[in-house]
Amino acid sequence: MEFQVLQGGLDVVLGFSSFGVHCGIKKDRNDLAVILSEVPATAAGMFTRNEIKAAPVLVTKRHLEKSGFLQLIVANSGVANACTGKKGEEDAEWVAERAAFHFGLQDRSLVAVASTGVIGEFLPLEKIDKGLQHLASLLPKQKSSREAAKAIMTTDTFPKERAVALSFGGRIVHLAGIAKGAGMIRPNLATMLSFIVTDACIHREDLESMLREAVDRSFHRVTVDGDTSTNDMVLFLANGASGVTLEGESSMRFFREALFFICEELAKDLVRDGEGATKFVTVKVEGARNEEEARLCAFTVAESPLVKTALFGEDPNWGRIMAALGRSGVSLNPERVSVVLNDVLCVKDGVRAQGVSREVLKKAMEKKEIVICINLGLGNASFEVWTCDLSLEYVRINSHYS
Repeated sequence: MEFQVLQGGLDVVLGFSSFGVHCGIKKDRNDLAVILSEVPATAAGMFTRNEIKAAPVLVTKRHLEKSGFLQLIVANSGVANACTGKKGEEDAEWVAERAAFHFGLQDRSLVAVASTGVIGEFLPLEKIDKGLQHLASLLPKQKSSREAAKAIMTTDTFPKERAVALSFGGRIVHLAGIAKGAGMIRPNLATMLSFIVTDACIHREDLESMLREAVDRSFHRVTVDGDTSTNDMVLFLANGASGVTLEGESSMRFFREALFFICEELAKDLVRDGEGATKFVTVKVEGARNEEEARLCAFTVAESPLVKTALFGEDPNWGRIMAALGRSGVSLNPERVSVVLNDVLCVKDGVRAQGVSREVLKKAMEKKEIVICINLGLGNASFEVWTCDLSLEYVRINSHYS
């Protein structure tokens, strides 16, 4: 069984409509998006692990826990509504209340709210209210996943969306998602928002378990700078508009693989669009005693400023990789470690590999996509992380962010 990759993002999913507009939070770019289901949808969510959680995270978690259903997602960029105390939560609830009013929903708990942007500032409520009123006049007759994806961008340079179609006995199910990055990304979930929707009917327990597994295989494997944001969330909605109910091991497995594809592609787009990124880097650690030790080694290498700056400078300084491994907290036998950079063996048995010149290694580093493959020689476990380099542009962006 295979799924078909589609164009159009959220637009292809039956019973969902989305759009994004400029409401005045930012100077001249879309800054307010909505995703509307024709009926209340079974919903699941995952949220930042940062102990400092933004108001929209707290409010959306409460709404989701109330009934397990959502019908509308409201997301703004430009202002994070984080570290804003009781007023921040009241403002987030107010946005949900006004959105429910404008879109004719019976209960504000059917509204999820999300924000991204500068921490410590309050939402411009009047602008958001006018934007919601405008969006309610457009949907569902007009819709654009691309405009919605643009509206949740902060330092992103391109909108991120993916969609697929799956056939179950001749009946078609659609699955799609959008996401934004692009800095303060660490697998807890990142400074990211991602909204995934399907027209399949799925039991909430299955929806939750699939989302957890998909996030672990995708968004939890990306890191741009090692920081964890206050606002991150992934929401997954299933409204059943296709008339197909997912039941049985075979159907669930097929759908799960499609969900993994959507999430992995969005996660990789976040890394490709990391702030100032010039390289897409895969760090593979193999030969570990267990997955946790492989994960520790992979993330230590992927988040090392010295490794990341060497990647930016196309400097084949494999010593930085070895040094990072040595401080990962994993007990190693250096004489068993090997490192391969873009198919070029540079470390064997813990020392420089014989017969490989610096020129050959530097040539391998000039590629836009870099694969660092590390074998610890200790067991059979492995783990893979996606990251990017650390450039001068990253420093410029984050030194002037607010």
